Amino acid sequence: MSFLLTSCSTYPVEVTSADQLAGVWEDFAGRTVEFKGDGTFTATGMDEADVGEECSGVAATQQGALSLSGTYADVTFDGVDCEGMMLAFYGSPSSFVVCFTRDVTAGGCTGELSRKDDVTATGRHE
Repeated sequence: MSFLLTSCSTYPVEVTSADQLAGVWEDFAGRTVEFKGDGTFTATGMDEADVGEECSGVAATQQGALSLSGTYADVTFDGVDCEGMMLAFYGSPSSFVVCFTRDVTAGGCTGELSRKDDVTATGRHE
């Protein structure tokens, strides 16, 4: 499954606190990730195809933690050997998307997640 990139999603955005991410984020297929202010997250519906085939076991875990590094965060999944996974932030400071990736220098997201409040009933980002 592929997703269209939003027009601004190729620009990196700096995220300086887990509170900026706190809340439920969703992709067009209805998979969700709830980021908490303490730097942890819980996903629903995610599997290896969503974060990379090298991360076997993600579907069973669906939770982990992140460590912010400006325009991306290093990601660990509880009990899963998945080195080098990151969460990238793209868009504008007031409205950005996130995506799991191994290459934050590629620019832009595929499989992007946006704040659940930002997805309309038609599945489009506003």
